[in-house]
Amino acid sequence: MRTMSPRVHDAEWQRIVDDLTRRGLFGAGAVLAASAVLAGCGSEEPRAQGTSGGGTLRYGWDGFTGQVPKDPRRVVVLDGRVDLEFAMLMGYPIVGAGNFWFPGERIGFQFPGRTIETAQPVNTAGDYRVNFERLLGLDPDLIVMNAYGYRSDWYGNERLATIAPLLVVGDDVPPYRDAPVNWRAALDRQSAQLGRTEQSRAATRDYDARLAALRPLLRERLGGRKIVLGVYAESGFLVHRRTLTTTVCAEAGLDLPFRDDHDAENGLSLSAEQLGRLDEADLIIAQVSDPAWRKATAANPVWARLPAVAAGKVIDTDARYNQGFALTATIFLDVLERAATLF
Repeated sequence: MRTMSPRVHDAEWQRIVDDLTRRGLFGAGAVLAASAVLAGCGSEEPRAQGTSGGGTLRYGWDGFTGQVPKDPRRVVVLDGRVDLEFAMLMGYPIVGAGNFWFPGERIGFQFPGRTIETAQPVNTAGDYRVNFERLLGLDPDLIVMNAYGYRSDWYGNERLATIAPLLVVGDDVPPYRDAPVNWRAALDRQSAQLGRTEQSRAATRDYDARLAALRPLLRERLGGRKIVLGVYAESGFLVHRRTLTTTVCAEAGLDLPFRDDHDAENGLSLSAEQLGRLDEADLIIAQVSDPAWRKATAANPVWARLPAVAAGKVIDTDARYNQGFALTATIFLDVLERAATLF
């Protein structure tokens, strides 16, 4: 996993605050909140004064608890996948999002008909780190982030909480092991706390209807075939064993020989020399996180000799399917439908 430092030095933070204040690009509450860190007034409780209306709600998920606005008006998400989808399903007005995974694309493009043309990226292209100048300039009254980002302090929780209240979300139910990824329960429990289940449950119904319509084709073409899901690694391949995509495949009645619902790490790492372990696969669906890694794997003679590879039964995807809820599960069904046409 790539490493990074989410921290912004105090001198740089002060420059950003001063500059945006002078230009009048964010509210007085955010100015006071941002300045609180420099004054040594930070705490675990959010101090930003957003512009949302309708009071607040107590919310908790995966070790996070806090007060969040009931009706936020300017929402920013940080990763651009599970947190973005959650904000969409809550009907939140999204003004900004992290876009590391899809630089150059509009926010939300991965979900048909849901692109948010006016939303702005809050990271520099190709960089995980939050661009705090952009974030502050958007004057958010709620920041949505995924649970892993919060637990690992990936983005700098303390500083973020001075800008706006945080909402931490995840697409699985803790403790993340001993059962399939349960995005349904995660979505329902989180949205219920916010009093916003209407859109999320409608999206789940749409997924169920799409799955029911597609299941006969998938069972006819892919039934009995062994399917491997994973991602090209720097030197080898990471097999996905317990992810949202393995849950979708299981619900479709497909055979995943490497699936392991007890795997808390969610993956099996194979070195370049171990790629022969994939020789039982009839189909490989592989995420390309770095084109150079895919190229290196493709050049490996062990990979080239795999029956699925030799037969042209490999589908390359991107990171949009890695995590999410009903919308992501639905678009992954499109990948499986495409896979069915290969047989």
